[in-house]
Amino acid sequence: MTGRLFVCAAGAFLSIGLLIPAIPRYLTGPLGQQAGMVGVSLAVTAAAGVLARPLAGRVADRAGRRTALCAGALLLSGTSLALLAAGQVPLFFVLRGVAGVGEALAYVGLATLASDHRRPGAAINHFSVAVNAGLLTGPVIAETLYAASGFAAVWITAAGAALGSAALGLTLPKTMSPDTESASPDQGTGRTRLYHTSALRPGFGYLASVWGYTAISAFLPLHLAALGGGSGGLHFLVYGGVLVAIRLAGHRLLATAAPARLAVASLLLTGTGSILLAAWPSPAGTWCAIALIGAGQGLGLPAFLRMAVHGLPAGERGSAVATTTAFFDVGFLSAALALGALADRFGLAGGFALAGAVSAAGALLFLPMRHNEHEGAPLDHSPH
Repeated sequence: MTGRLFVCAAGAFLSIGLLIPAIPRYLTGPLGQQAGMVGVSLAVTAAAGVLARPLAGRVADRAGRRTALCAGALLLSGTSLALLAAGQVPLFFVLRGVAGVGEALAYVGLATLASDHRRPGAAINHFSVAVNAGLLTGPVIAETLYAASGFAAVWITAAGAALGSAALGLTLPKTMSPDTESASPDQGTGRTRLYHTSALRPGFGYLASVWGYTAISAFLPLHLAALGGGSGGLHFLVYGGVLVAIRLAGHRLLATAAPARLAVASLLLTGTGSILLAAWPSPAGTWCAIALIGAGQGLGLPAFLRMAVHGLPAGERGSAVATTTAFFDVGFLSAALALGALADRFGLAGGFALAGAVSAAGALLFLPMRHNEHEGAPLDHSPH
């Protein structure tokens, strides 16, 4: 079952990853827009995703995780295919907004399926590896497709990847384990929640972590240019490689260790890496910072999701996952705006230092780390 879940997640996020390099090029090329409109496009997609997260959680809890996954994947497929006819800027932005809704539905459906598993710690880690595999390989494939056949090949391939994810998703159960398969989505409450209070602390931790991630995803190319380096393609590859290596090599630790301890380690590593970009502005310092941030991000998401769903009945996990992951979009938007403004006034070092301070301060949310805290208990319920 986890194998099919892995493939579904990889397909959906490959579809998203394929568009990462193509969307900016399409906006500034055939649509004739300035570079600033690329930021507007990202904001539209992220804002739609934030607004759609509560809906996605409710769909996952009431109609089933499979329904949320398939609906989201179909929206991703349809909006990618519709880009073939998106010759007008307003239509383009409408499609990007709908794609944000699709991403929210697909992500929440997939992540909640993983949290339902008999071994949720391992399943959530496998899910996160699949997400990053799709996002990291998508841009490489997109560049090859664009060089060979232009934008149409990218749009069609992205649509096909998402459609394949939806088709395979139909073979998955509504939940991933027998004990939750028959659970009523609104058992005990008569309703599902738009947001879940148990997800607020891990959500704010995730937001703090995202500030460190945004520091490199948005501003690393400018930092490298100031140092006289390249565009950052190899640096992003190393970042992704470290992140995936942490999740693969450390899968047992990520599945069983106290998630509060993992969260603290994640936030301190991410914060240290971001501050290092400001304190050691050199090629060597940049490589060290990239490795630290990659390691921190590798530890973070599995821990935050485990904390959010720990001990919750099946009918509330979708809401908890939706609440936690909404903090990614909020964090990315707030960090991009704040760090950009700070960089304009005080230089890139000021932005990196603030991002590092926010990430490191997030560790305070999880202190003191009591050994018997309920979130620290391993989540795997199997005897092995």
